[in-house]
Amino acid sequence: MKREKDKLIEFIHLENGQMWNPKTGDNKIIIVMDGEIYTSSSTGNETKVTAYNMIFFPFQDKVSVKATKASKIVLIRFSNHSEFCGILSSFDHSQEHEEKITLLSIKSVIVTYIQTLEEYANRGIDNHNLLDLKLKEFWYILKSFYPEKYLQGFFKMLAWDDLLFSEQVHTYLTEIRSVRQLAEKMNYSYSGFNKRFRRVFNISAYSWVRNHRAKQVYQDICETNKSLKEISTSHKFMTLSHFNEFCHKNLGKSPSEIRRKRKQEAFKKNTVPSLIK
Repeated sequence: MKREKDKLIEFIHLENGQMWNPKTGDNKIIIVMDGEIYTSSSTGNETKVTAYNMIFFPFQDKVSVKATKASKIVLIRFSNHSEFCGILSSFDHSQEHEEKITLLSIKSVIVTYIQTLEEYANRGIDNHNLLDLKLKEFWYILKSFYPEKYLQGFFKMLAWDDLLFSEQVHTYLTEIRSVRQLAEKMNYSYSGFNKRFRRVFNISAYSWVRNHRAKQVYQDICETNKSLKEISTSHKFMTLSHFNEFCHKNLGKSPSEIRRKRKQEAFKKNTVPSLIK
């Protein structure tokens, strides 16, 4: 079986009769572009998925896939995050659905979308930020091209309470400096919040908040003209010294070193070699 390194979007080829077990811990959409597969999950659902159909499994499901024909599939993995919440926030979550998993047929716009992703993969374009944007694009395609009732049925196995919890986490992130403050904002005890957070995000609250903060700080340093003092203040560091210590520990360099290196890389990239000898 050929497969890409673990990432948000993967292309996977299965031979006839081959088994495949996706990793647990993420919500998964499996799109069958060619061939035919049988899926089974820890909840007892068994489903045949033919070409040009897709199936959804929530993060807590342990999934097994068997190809009954040589198959080409696309795996899209995602955590409970604010962009996904925004796409589905207007849905009627109280609507009752039968327990059987619902398939969703692939429209031509998704075929085009997949072809673009495959072209990126073939050219070796493997940028996490680009894939993150393409994942957001996928949600908007679903919202724009599929009737609401079909999407409700497709995602009915998703834990909606967990999704709303995730949305609240993202809402309060800019207002807090610590996990304890976040727990207080959301009216949880510290221990209760950490337990719920690990169940929803599959990672400790401390690690997730630290990683998210580091990513936002790095983007501000590299992609904005804000002064380092402004960045430190906007991310609620008590002092510039604390800001420097955080960057050294989580990003490997001081803020000034990170910005200087980024400028040097940009200069090299944009410099055209002289043709005059």
